[in-house]
Amino acid sequence: MALNVSIIYTHQMWGDALYALINAKKDLRVSKVFHHSKINTWVNSHDSIYLLEGTYPDAKTLCSVRLLKNKEGKVILLGYLIDNEFVELLLSEGLDAFVLKTCCKDSLFEAINKVNNGFKYFCGPITELLTKKLHQKNTKPLLTEREKDVLVELVCMKRSKEIAEKLNISEATVRTHRKNIMYKFGTKNYIGLIRYACREGILDSPGEKFCVGCKRMKCESALIG
Repeated sequence: MALNVSIIYTHQMWGDALYALINAKKDLRVSKVFHHSKINTWVNSHDSIYLLEGTYPDAKTLCSVRLLKNKEGKVILLGYLIDNEFVELLLSEGLDAFVLKTCCKDSLFEAINKVNNGFKYFCGPITELLTKKLHQKNTKPLLTEREKDVLVELVCMKRSKEIAEKLNISEATVRTHRKNIMYKFGTKNYIGLIRYACREGILDSPGEKFCVGCKRMKCESALIG
């Protein structure tokens, strides 16, 4: 009996490509193919595995994984970006597998097989990232006081020019601080920065809700707009 697989795409070409790949396997069957915007109306509890195309590490992707898991689905995310904080958030939502779009099709089929048999699966680069994260778990990167100042302004979505003027430093210095901050936390996007800043109490605006998945009570249900 063929295994049912549903495809949730953001880009039509990816949806078509995944449909062709899955249909070429005799032991797999495409149950549904639909755009991400239809996820709230097209998802039901009868499908076994969902292939979810992710574009950027954002609140929408996290909410989609949460929705699919609440429907008792098994979720395989296909994406580009590797980010320490984002992968950690996905795991907390119960993600079953993460395959980079740069991987070969064999990685996708292996992920489907593993997930169907009750295992987690992460492609090579993601596994390497998780291993590094485990080794560094008890080592907290330290920010300088100036880097903390810059981080707060970045979280508030200030431009480099605005930050430079407020902190009385050059734009080049702001860019250097931003690069160093992202390097220290292994993140390539603002979600990682926002989540860290909120969790560590670096932000000095206690009434605000900045992050997704923060364990602090004030941010339990917060989403990034």
